[in-house]
Amino acid sequence: MTPVLAESLADRRLQLPGGVIGPDGRCHRMVRVRELTGADEEVLAERSAAGGARLVTRFLARVIVEIEGLERPIDEDLVADMLVGDRDYLLLRLRQIDLGDHGHQVIGCTSPACGKKVDVDFLVSEIEVRRWAELPASYRVQLGEGAAAVDVLVRLPTGRDQETMASLAPGNPAAANTRLFSRAVLKWGERGPLDEEAARALPLRHRSELAAFLERSSPGPDLYLDLQCPMCGADMGTSFDLNGFFLPSVR
Repeated sequence: MTPVLAESLADRRLQLPGGVIGPDGRCHRMVRVRELTGADEEVLAERSAAGGARLVTRFLARVIVEIEGLERPIDEDLVADMLVGDRDYLLLRLRQIDLGDHGHQVIGCTSPACGKKVDVDFLVSEIEVRRWAELPASYRVQLGEGAAAVDVLVRLPTGRDQETMASLAPGNPAAANTRLFSRAVLKWGERGPLDEEAARALPLRHRSELAAFLERSSPGPDLYLDLQCPMCGADMGTSFDLNGFFLPSVR
């Protein structure tokens, strides 16, 4: 991991945990964001008009002032191509700067015998963030073992990937993974890229290993809450909804 260099919440100067790779191959990490306004709140409130990932793209394209050293205008195309973890990080820090460090979530117990709702309080500043010293454009990984092993060239998921998966993820995460693999895998063994049918036909073991690799290789905040129900003791661990958390007053 790499330390945070020159980040200043007071100056609204944030260091991306991953970064944006420019045309010259250099990784740009320092981002300047402006103060949020009521107009930005209205954009966030348009949840019926756009999926969550698309909404995040619109929102961040409005509030990012500059990515230092990157000679390219800040627009929705640029923001859509940012890593998922970088986008999450910006949302988290903007929430902390403009709405305070205290976070609150209401989570329902997953045990059918209980089902109680639990209030969870935490500090945004205490959420762990994975930061990488280097950010390659793609990764080579071997999946499987022995005769079943395959070499894969893959890139990390972006906001644009999230947008294409938005209609699938809530009801069928496996279908969302199929779409993600068809987009993020650049080369599968000697076959080259995968289409959705090829991604769907992959052995379950390979799909599971690939999903785990993308998860642990992606920089960004750890949004998993490790919880236990205080009523019945059941495991309530869950990944909280960062979009909903950002503006809890919006319904």
